Amino acid sequence: MIALSGVNSDPDPLPGVSIARSIRAAFPHATLIAVDYSVRSSGLHHDVFNEIRVEPAWSDLDLDTYARRIREFLQHPSACWIPGLDQEIAWLARALPGEPRLLVPGHIAQRAIRKPAEAAAVALQMRVPDFHPANANGSDVHRLGRRSGWRLWVKGACHGARAVHSFEDLRRRVRELHAEWPLDDIFIQSHIVGHEHAIAFAASRGRLIEAVEIEKLTITDLGKTWAANVTPLAGDTRSRLAAFVHSVCWTGGGEIEFIRDEAGCDWLIDVNSRFPAYVHGATVCGTNLPAALVADVLDCTLERAEVRAGQFVRIVEERAVREAFPLPSIAPVVHAAASRLGSDVPHRTSGVPPLPLFVHGWRPQLHTPYRYRERDAPERRLDDLASVVARSAGPPGLVPALSIKTDPRRELATRFLRRGWWAEVISARELEWARLTGFSDSSIVFNGPAVAELSRRSETVRLGAAFADSVESFEGLLHARPADVIGFRVRPSQLPSRFGVDLSDVSVFTRVAHCLRHHRDVARLGMHMHYASDVCGPTRWLAFFDDVLKRAQALSQETGVGFSVVDIGGGWHPEDFDELLLPSLAARQAEIHLRLPTVRTLFLEPGKAICNDTAWLVTRIIEVRASSSTVQDVVVDGSIADLPLAAEQAHQILHLRDGRCLGWLGGGEQRILGVLCMEADILADGVSLPERPLVGDELLFSSAGGYNASMAWHFASGISRDSDD
Repeated sequence: MIALSGVNSDPDPLPGVSIARSIRAAFPHATLIAVDYSVRSSGLHHDVFNEIRVEPAWSDLDLDTYARRIREFLQHPSACWIPGLDQEIAWLARALPGEPRLLVPGHIAQRAIRKPAEAAAVALQMRVPDFHPANANGSDVHRLGRRSGWRLWVKGACHGARAVHSFEDLRRRVRELHAEWPLDDIFIQSHIVGHEHAIAFAASRGRLIEAVEIEKLTITDLGKTWAANVTPLAGDTRSRLAAFVHSVCWTGGGEIEFIRDEAGCDWLIDVNSRFPAYVHGATVCGTNLPAALVADVLDCTLERAEVRAGQFVRIVEERAVREAFPLPSIAPVVHAAASRLGSDVPHRTSGVPPLPLFVHGWRPQLHTPYRYRERDAPERRLDDLASVVARSAGPPGLVPALSIKTDPRRELATRFLRRGWWAEVISARELEWARLTGFSDSSIVFNGPAVAELSRRSETVRLGAAFADSVESFEGLLHARPADVIGFRVRPSQLPSRFGVDLSDVSVFTRVAHCLRHHRDVARLGMHMHYASDVCGPTRWLAFFDDVLKRAQALSQETGVGFSVVDIGGGWHPEDFDELLLPSLAARQAEIHLRLPTVRTLFLEPGKAICNDTAWLVTRIIEVRASSSTVQDVVVDGSIADLPLAAEQAHQILHLRDGRCLGWLGGGEQRILGVLCMEADILADGVSLPERPLVGDELLFSSAGGYNASMAWHFASGISRDSDD
């Protein structure tokens, strides 16, 4: 008698049916019992089963009574229990330790494989993608997102994974999993690009019985394997797996999921303490893992299956519903209640950042919200950039240009002027602002869709550079010649964007080439790329950079017209700017010179990198909202009108009381709410205050400069944008 739980077989199938089919293939006369916790479980109706047992919903079970019933079942000398539900497996490992025919990995093994399974990765000589617990500091999580190109996964300790593509998306996905798991059981992990593989195996009492490697060929939208190659497990890997299952005394089926990247490195994604749902695919290819496990445990003979193929594919088939178990039109199947499990997810944390110098001797602000600017911070950052420019050998020569929209303050613009650097504008009003501030026309770059207006202006304009946002505006610039450098912005071919010229479109490429052939007299031709690296991530930004150079090279070869200027834009997070871009600028210049040897000038727009971290938003707590003794939300007198990118950027937050710093906010379950009557007015989500907050305490938000300053607006203050009051 072999009981198999987890037999639901919807588009996100559980392994019960697949295990049963494999056992039936080897033992035609075995008694197979399907166990599940909802009458809606589709696999109950498969004719591979001799008996059906439908238990109450997992959340309604008396687990002590259920454990006694399973123990009584296992007293029969030919009885085995092979569970297929992750939560059930974890519970059985604790509730019935030492049962020889309960085919589940024990508690030691369960602890070793709880995501992200670092101990298992070491034993298997695999790597673990970078991760942080869900309650980590927001700045740490934001860095993880940027460095992974905003391709992340939010995962539960035992099961459950949600794809993430932005910082705002991240918090939403964490809340979704938090409905199933405690926050301490959730973590955030980088996505790895490569080919999906797996190792499916069976082991008994720490002895590896059999294993195969799976190369996944077709994967559903839910991440389920639908077709694969099946091969014997290689010697060294098999030896490491055998040593691992021995070290944790593994009993039962198992699956190791990993990604093999282009360099051949294996990245551990998950270790499942059960057979995979596609395990019968390995059986039809000649390796019957479930039958091998049963034969070993029950000490019976198993004939080796005939190898029929090296690949398998899954298909959908219809089954008649058993008359005794008609399907009701009620709520969907409930497999388990995760809240009954413990928490063993390891935490990876970063060091606490040092307190900014201005906090020492801080005096509470009388009027809040208030934007506090660190006056010397921009100068220090500009000095660092100036050192890089001075050391830059070129060609091409490096020219920073202040993007006025980022933070239009004359004090900052004057610092650029003093160093002989340029300004970058996107509108006629910004152009006038730059002129009044002291920038000459010859040191101004005009970008964006509004550049088309330059072709129609009555006044004579001769700017330093103008980059068109479309083929139409590029044609207009070539006729009007309002700048020394005439160029166009390139649309990224692998990133979503509304801006620029799409050179990956053959018809567009041909049209641009036609323009260049008919305007060979243009003195200096420019190409501009811009996509905020803190949105796409530095790695994807570099791929965009390479793509632009290749397309520019192809365009130049096609037309015989050389480029003189390349503008690589801005949009860099200050940390990435300092740690990644500045140290690599020499390499970027070398790449440009290699592919486009006629380029003499490289523009860089460092506005966000310079300004973002030079200001703090000072707010005051006006209300503390609590449930029993637990603080849930605090309300401050600031809002997203003061910090408009609150949902898109990570902010380090300081908690002060009467001028005394209480510490940094960490990750947690609390929120900081603004004063606007808007659902989106949440300044921070998923934080924890270092001490219980009091009305009147101050909360200081970092990264309040740059766009958070220039995009701030009047709202709920009795002032209109076009009001003279």
